[in-house]
Amino acid sequence: METLAFILGIALVVVIAIAIVAIFAFVKVGKLENQIRNFDGREVDIYNSISSQTDWINRRIDETERNINELGKEVFSQLDSRLDKLENKLINNNK
Repeated sequence: METLAFILGIALVVVIAIAIVAIFAFVKVGKLENQIRNFDGREVDIYNSISSQTDWINRRIDETERNINELGKEVFSQLDSRLDKLENKLINNNK
């Protein structure tokens, strides 16, 4: 009978230990699930932030490109005007 009581005592301790480990695992899984839910929300926020930053950068690039094109037109216009004046001076001096 003592052997049977000993075995039942050991089995009870093992069952209690497994129950404690199972409860700990359930709590841990619950925390991880909450973290995953929070991560999904942050992922959308991060995507929106990156998207808005990308849009802003693209607008700045387009604006800078327009400014460069306008500046190039002004430079070529000024250069063309000066070359025309130089050409007229050269033609008038050769006559």
